[in-house]
Amino acid sequence: MKTIAPYRTAVASFSSLTPAKAQQQQGFEYDSGEYILSLASPSSPSHDTSCASSCVAAALSNQSIVLYDTNVGQVTQRIENAHSGPISEIDFFPSEYTGFGNQQSPLLISASHDSTVKVWDVRSSTPNQPAITMKLALPNEQALSVSLGYGGTLAAVGTNKARVSFFDLRYANGNNPSGALMGSYVDAHTEEVTQVSFQTLPQSPSQPSELKTVLATASEDGLIAIHDPSRPSEDDALLSVLNIGAPLRNVGFFGPCYEGIYALTGSETMSVHHWDSAQKVSDVGGGGLRGLLSNAVDTVVSGDNSGGMSDAGNAIDYLVGCTWAQASTASPALHLLAGNSNGDGYLFRMDADQITPLMHLKGGHRGCIRDFCWVDGNDGGGKRLVTGGEDARLCEWDLSGNQVASSGGSGKNPRSHGRGGGQMSGRTVKSASDSSGGHKGKKKFGTPY
Repeated sequence: MKTIAPYRTAVASFSSLTPAKAQQQQGFEYDSGEYILSLASPSSPSHDTSCASSCVAAALSNQSIVLYDTNVGQVTQRIENAHSGPISEIDFFPSEYTGFGNQQSPLLISASHDSTVKVWDVRSSTPNQPAITMKLALPNEQALSVSLGYGGTLAAVGTNKARVSFFDLRYANGNNPSGALMGSYVDAHTEEVTQVSFQTLPQSPSQPSELKTVLATASEDGLIAIHDPSRPSEDDALLSVLNIGAPLRNVGFFGPCYEGIYALTGSETMSVHHWDSAQKVSDVGGGGLRGLLSNAVDTVVSGDNSGGMSDAGNAIDYLVGCTWAQASTASPALHLLAGNSNGDGYLFRMDADQITPLMHLKGGHRGCIRDFCWVDGNDGGGKRLVTGGEDARLCEWDLSGNQVASSGGSGKNPRSHGRGGGQMSGRTVKSASDSSGGHKGKKKFGTPY
């Protein structure tokens, strides 16, 4: 496991302290009280990377959205008061979407507790004005999650009323999309729908060129429902239901044909499943996943003779999220990001027979990490990880360990300054340096079926 410092950092929201008070408070510029709640990038694995891959959008706890450019390392644009309530999730449209006539102009969608979902053209002449505002149907209905499917032409929104609502973003004859409410799934869940996720995948392994789109929805009721939204009714659309047994906060598809689905719960547990058959593959670490992750890190650190920055006692307090990405290997793998209250992050590779600690992200954040995304390195060095936290910081991490000077943000503020660890079910410990040796005959998360 390698311990790395941030490639660079930027501040998304500055403190309002006066310079006199600031002199008595070291690091004042990071104490604005605003959190980064959600991150999105066109370079994330679910997106085509040809569209503005240097851009990262961050939703702040003050209902604003900021855009960070990794080419210059600064916040370059702000959408103040984007919503009148907390922003729950943001995402970029895929690059092939041309609903507003300009394929090169990045489009962003945001969902909020204020009952609205908005589309933003971030390079328009009026970027602070939404291109479309979509309203949920029920009184006091909050948008808790959003996902784009079918090339961006359909938006699915999970709400606090146990509903999944669909909005029409199709375009035809040069007309802008209407954003009309098309209908809702009302029987899949009984409590808040905390996550929705579209995924395009092959019809079958024997027909890799024929694609279909499925939708996963997750809820506080502990269920994941998989639907085929192309079917005419909710009953017809339902493909499978997975009972996780705990309130869900993060789910996603993974595997070479996206045949797997991972689930993270509010009690900091993780499980993986084959969604088509609704079969559980593994309770990853059971209820003691955080302890297993911590032990995996400490085992690697205690045997690390590299003389690097590593230190023991690396306790894992929470799980941030998972991603199916080509981060540390020549082929994609399932990765988990976890963290602790000191602001440290830990990137793990999750294989079927072991957990491998890859990176210790140290010195970037002063508070908990809330979200992360991938961006393309502008120096040809591959992808970088971007994390956002409760300290209002955006941190870029070059997995090769490179770093440059930190950035204070947009430059407009007068006070600105310049994943062998332990395995899933108690087998042998393997260090990260051995991970390239392969496991012939053993199943991986990517191909367990």
